[in-house]
Amino acid sequence: MPFRAAGRPFARVDDEIGPRDRAWIARHHTGPGPAHRVDPAKGLLADDFAALREWAAEVAGGGAP
Repeated sequence: MPFRAAGRPFARVDDEIGPRDRAWIARHHTGPGPAHRVDPAKGLLADDFAALREWAAEVAGGGAP
């Protein structure tokens, strides 16, 4: 499967992220891209959105919002 981000920043958000997923991302993606795990019983919470927003601000060069 080709990786479509092509070096651009991306965040993978999933309820199942393990070492194999992180290794796959490292092999196929040269740009910034955290693997952010969410609790499947709770879904995305305010803290998840805050962490992703902070990461996006850092990537954009603006620092923390």
